[in-house]
Amino acid sequence: MANTLKVKRSATYSDTSNPSSLAYGELAFNNGSSKLFVGKQTASNGTVEAFHVGSLADLTVTGSTGLSATLGSGNADNTLTLAGVNATTSVKGVASFHGDNFSVSSGAVTIKDGGVSNAELAGSIANAKLANSSVTVSDGSNTSAISLGGTLTFAGTSNEVEVAENAGTVTVGLPNNVTTGGNLVVGGNLTVNGSTTTVNSTTLDVDDINITIAKGAANSAAADGAGITVDGAGATLIYDHTGTQWEFNKPLEVTGTLAVSSTATITGGFTNTTFDGGTY
Repeated sequence: MANTLKVKRSATYSDTSNPSSLAYGELAFNNGSSKLFVGKQTASNGTVEAFHVGSLADLTVTGSTGLSATLGSGNADNTLTLAGVNATTSVKGVASFHGDNFSVSSGAVTIKDGGVSNAELAGSIANAKLANSSVTVSDGSNTSAISLGGTLTFAGTSNEVEVAENAGTVTVGLPNNVTTGGNLVVGGNLTVNGSTTTVNSTTLDVDDINITIAKGAANSAAADGAGITVDGAGATLIYDHTGTQWEFNKPLEVTGTLAVSSTATITGGFTNTTFDGGTY
């Protein structure tokens, strides 16, 4: 008859109780719960480490910390579930994730689209931990490194740029009166909504071949008085709605031919003028 080796085991096939203690390296089997135990040597001796080897798809490990992991149930599935103590600064265990910021599905943890709120991050990372981190600020030519936890100051130039801060929002804009010492180039359209536009330049160049005066006038009466005034000389070229005509308040000198396309009545005198009736 062949030899048979029997390890320490439960008294009955249905008993599910675990052995209270085992010697170092001693084996024990629990038939009711299908668990194999081995004695693990520790300072106090007798600590039991249990390994459930019912099948490869049904593996249970239980440690002295109270953390347990079960892979599947029999051969039905391969789902990993964790149960036991919560993790602490000194004990490895189960970590939890706040539902406001994280999503947990099928064992996968993802950060929600909204991320972690500023309120929950505030004060959670000490400045000392970020001592070697900084924010680089540049104006295009000069750069400065501002340490995290330091102060970044936005300063405007008087009468050129205004900077204001309110509740964490920094606003940069132009004041009511703006002065620039250099050239101003506008890449887009320039719209002036004020009542007076003054150009203090010696040369005014306009690419447009037509200049509109009295823009937006509804009719001839609304454009009455529109024209050009030469300051100092008191000379004007004014549109007169009465008669719908141009009026000059100074003599008109024409070099070349003066052509009249319709019947005209001329009053007043002429100086140094030749009237040529043409040929036939």
